[in-house]
Amino acid sequence: MKRVALATIALLVLIASPVVADEGSYDETTGTVKTIPDAVRVTVVKAGAEHTVASVSGGGTGQQGCQWSVVLVDELEEAPYGTDFGPRSDPDARLALLLCNGTIVRPFWLAPDDVVDVDAAARDEAQRYIEDVLVPAVSIGVNPAARGLVGLPSWFWIDGFDGRANAPPIVAFGLTIEVRMSSDTVTWDFGDGTVETGDLGRAYPEESTVQHVHQHDGTFTITASIDLVPEYRVDGGAWITLPDLQVTATTEHAVEERQAVVTQT
Repeated sequence: MKRVALATIALLVLIASPVVADEGSYDETTGTVKTIPDAVRVTVVKAGAEHTVASVSGGGTGQQGCQWSVVLVDELEEAPYGTDFGPRSDPDARLALLLCNGTIVRPFWLAPDDVVDVDAAARDEAQRYIEDVLVPAVSIGVNPAARGLVGLPSWFWIDGFDGRANAPPIVAFGLTIEVRMSSDTVTWDFGDGTVETGDLGRAYPEESTVQHVHQHDGTFTITASIDLVPEYRVDGGAWITLPDLQVTATTEHAVEERQAVVTQT
């Protein structure tokens, strides 16, 4: 199981016998939240689909040497597991069971605010880091640099990004988060109505894989839109893909027409 920071969440766990809501259970009639007498405090960490219990105290639990666990369960109209699980603590709370060494101790209501999802926190941190640090600043290189010629190919390429970007691991929430990014599709718009899908091209003096022939003179706005695929992983686990990003670069490319003049001597 992945190493996670101890994220503590106070969960109000209902006592096994029927109780009367005092001030933390949710009253559907009044829309207020009230507490439950004799509540027990459970410390829970959520990682993936697992809800791990770090500690249990209060509420007269009394068990010694317990391997505590929590299981989310479906609601039943009649009291399940031989006990009344009491009023709902939150309108969106889910029924859960507190177990000691695999044996049910009591049911309780697990509210959304009671859960800190460390996976979601790691994903948000990776997304923030990629957008703030890893997204490249790109530009377009052109050959001929001064001006192209009608009927002859001009070469284009991306400067500032070679197709992959990595960064040193970051540590957040007690997790080691690695991020990386690669290029996917590059869309080239050559400013004369021609739009093609290609790659990043190759810088001069190599022959670029991105070339275009303009058929008339003028100054053309060349635009390259690069689709980026960001990924992250936590504590050396599997790489997880984040939503695609896109960066765009533009440049002006002048093209002139030259004609051969035959002179008679």
